Amino acid sequence: MSAEFLILGHRGSPYKERENSVASFEAALAAGADGFETDLRLLADGKAVLYHDDDFGDDPVESRSSSEVDAAPLDALAQFAGRCTMVLEVKRAQWETTLLEHIAQWPGIVVASFDHRTIAELHRRNVAFPLGLTILGAIVDVVGYAKRVGATWLFPRFHYADRELVESAHAEGIKVVPWTPDRQRDWERLREIGCDGVITDFPDRAVQWLKSISC
Repeated sequence: MSAEFLILGHRGSPYKERENSVASFEAALAAGADGFETDLRLLADGKAVLYHDDDFGDDPVESRSSSEVDAAPLDALAQFAGRCTMVLEVKRAQWETTLLEHIAQWPGIVVASFDHRTIAELHRRNVAFPLGLTILGAIVDVVGYAKRVGATWLFPRFHYADRELVESAHAEGIKVVPWTPDRQRDWERLREIGCDGVITDFPDRAVQWLKSISC
């Protein structure tokens, strides 16, 4: 088992407060979570915001401006830098320069993406913060792939996390933190196979579960 098992709130604590909001992040931390994951997008007017969905109405959200999209600005996260672990999931590639203008010096962050071009480009730029791959399914030789693009964290969909994946990742110094396991039986399995934590919609419940087995 991992000596440290991180509890991270998925978009904060979305069943208590609006997802990807400062209130949601604060709720997760108040419940005892180690941090949270949130979603980053760049809008048409060059403003970076915390927003998950691909679309806004009938249009791609990136085609809208910050005056149209009701979302917290990326800079709202600055107050959490150093207070907790933040997993910043970048939803699209090709705005790495703008991203770095905001976050390059923040402590305690991991930048991840489903768009692995972002991770490869940030690695090419030799950024100081760790990088992670967010993964929906299974990738052949995912550990070797992660090493090639410079990732030291893996964020698989929790169904695809198994002991073989965790052990091969740990052998190369790569952490494994699956996303959205929301039931105790899933947390128990993931901790048992050695995962380094979870990203869950119910960080308050996960914290209480972990406390109950750690006493």
